[in-house]
Amino acid sequence: MYERLLEGSGLTKNESAVYLALLQIGKSKTGEIVHEAKVSSGKIYETLEKLADKGLVKSVTENGVKHFIANDPEALLDFLKEKKREMYDKEKELEKVLPELKTLKQFDEKLETVSLLKGMRGVHPLIYGCLEKGENIRIMGIRSSKNIKYNNFWKRWHQRRLQLKKNAKLIFCDKNTDYWRYFKPMENTEVREFLSFTPSATMVVDDNVFIFSYDEDLTCIHINSKSIATSFERFFDGLWEISVT
Repeated sequence: MYERLLEGSGLTKNESAVYLALLQIGKSKTGEIVHEAKVSSGKIYETLEKLADKGLVKSVTENGVKHFIANDPEALLDFLKEKKREMYDKEKELEKVLPELKTLKQFDEKLETVSLLKGMRGVHPLIYGCLEKGENIRIMGIRSSKNIKYNNFWKRWHQRRLQLKKNAKLIFCDKNTDYWRYFKPMENTEVREFLSFTPSATMVVDDNVFIFSYDEDLTCIHINSKSIATSFERFFDGLWEISVT
């Protein structure tokens, strides 16, 4: 539990294990820390040095032997606040140079591409970018049973779609679930159900096709191709005609 929280706060796995070990055993020599934290002895000094740089560990020398002490957990909040300030500064710097970076990108909208995206961070900018520019939105293979974090992710995406007043057609593979009920009365949204089989979760936005998998982490195949998008649109339209309203 604590390890995952610390790793999510910016510590490595080794740093989390060593810091927690020091909290539990108090002032210790490296050998004791290695034993308690179950980390490689070859990595212990490097890990302690990084923790010291983050303000989470300090050292004292007694009888010529260096010992290490975990700083109060309040130091974790200080570390996160500093990290937040650094990220804010980097964000502002990036905003300043973003127009220049865009001029470096040689982008041909007519170029057909296929790419594999992993994780919500990888998928987020692309599907939101398509939403801002796109007009024809079709989504099929929608199922309610995926992890709730993905359902919430899509709810936010559709809320942005409503703000932009863009229409969408949705084909669910189930019905009468809370997720289905969320979309059924939604404005600018047509919902139908096709329960005979479950096609892959697929979204078509203009010339863009997104095929999603939710097995372990979110994975997306993105295809930018007018001909392929047209083919998926025709499949969607055929499914739409025989779906239940």
